[in-house]
Amino acid sequence: MDLNHIKQQRWSSSVTYDAGHVITYNLAIGADGKDLRRCWEDHPEFHALPTFTSLAVINMMGKVTRDMPVLLPTYKPLEHPHVHAEHYLEVREALPTSGTLLSEARIVGVVDRRSGVAVIVAISTKHAGTGREVCYNEWTSFLIKMPGDGASKPSSINTRPPTKLPDRKPDLVVEHQTTSEQGALYRAATGEWNPMHIDPDHGKRAGFPGPILSGTCTIGVGVKHVIDSFAGGDSSRFKTVKLRLSKPVFPGEVIQTQMWDEGEGRIVYQQVAPDGRVVISQAEIQLKLEGTRSQL
Repeated sequence: MDLNHIKQQRWSSSVTYDAGHVITYNLAIGADGKDLRRCWEDHPEFHALPTFTSLAVINMMGKVTRDMPVLLPTYKPLEHPHVHAEHYLEVREALPTSGTLLSEARIVGVVDRRSGVAVIVAISTKHAGTGREVCYNEWTSFLIKMPGDGASKPSSINTRPPTKLPDRKPDLVVEHQTTSEQGALYRAATGEWNPMHIDPDHGKRAGFPGPILSGTCTIGVGVKHVIDSFAGGDSSRFKTVKLRLSKPVFPGEVIQTQMWDEGEGRIVYQQVAPDGRVVISQAEIQLKLEGTRSQL
């Protein structure tokens, strides 16, 4: 594969949204309908939760994924299933509650991880109305069993350091009941139209007992739990999250978010299913300290 050529490619997309999209998204990741900051467009503190920009990221990754067979000669979609394996999000400015998001993506790494290849996609998103960057995402797709011929080897340049869990019981545990309705609502809220997240037959063909919850939905639930638990529900204190998507979630399961406060706004966490499998691992969120709220 020609890594230089791959890294020179660019993709762009735009997504227009309004208060209705914000409310639907907030509800889809577990917001309480009585929380007016998240569900009433005329509330003075009405806002989108930080992971709302998944709308732009999902739209963009559809374009990048469609081009992967052209850019990666040894990638055969039917032989090398791809999964959303890791994610990093950095919020750089509060998101207006309506407008158009303009995103540009580029592949910053193609890494041989022995059991497959990781494709790291960097996505910068601006608000069209202000022209200012609102967030930066890195979405890592893992192409299972794809030969790594020509890919880079893992290094500190292309791999973020893992997050280790503290050697003590969690400081706080919050539970969330997932439902089939949540899975359907999340698809509508984000445009994540993968039928594996709604249709039992598609889920079974992928080797699961039925539909699975979108990984970005599980991410949103966990980020919301941390903000509610350690930032008093103040989304403006959110700075970054990085994590690994380890196992799927099946609608109907109760998911625990187990959290550790490591001080200085650093919250380490993992999300766990009822049978003990860890669905989100190596996760940490950096919050702004109290008194450093952005002037937005």
